[in-house]
Amino acid sequence: MFDIPNPLIYAVDDDPDDCVLLQQVFSSRHSDCQLRCLDDGSQLLIWLTHRLDGRLPDLILLDLHMPVLNGFDVLRLLKQDDVFSRIPIVVISSSDHDNDLKRCEELGGVAFITKSGSYRQLAKLLDDLRYQLLD
Repeated sequence: MFDIPNPLIYAVDDDPDDCVLLQQVFSSRHSDCQLRCLDDGSQLLIWLTHRLDGRLPDLILLDLHMPVLNGFDVLRLLKQDDVFSRIPIVVISSSDHDNDLKRCEELGGVAFITKSGSYRQLAKLLDDLRYQLLD
């Protein structure tokens, strides 16, 4: 389905339940994707900097409100880097504040998804997102 063979996607979220939900969606609907869940922004920077998967991800799904390094700071840092700035970043957050959406757009996020906790809704949003960003 993707033009990229076996796309690598990093999901950065401190909530293990959200990562489990993402893993369920990807394993059932997008099994050709490799999904790696990371706990926070600082862990993401380590994986990116050291290329621990042997390559950069094709997409980053990023939560906003995390300990250590939040999503806003991650967006700002990645978009300032010549290499990392090419990776599309989609913010997936429980926040529904217009200011958060606007700030994410200003910092270079390509999309903003409000978490619902619903498998069906998340699956639909990720299906749409996949075809928009990675096909």
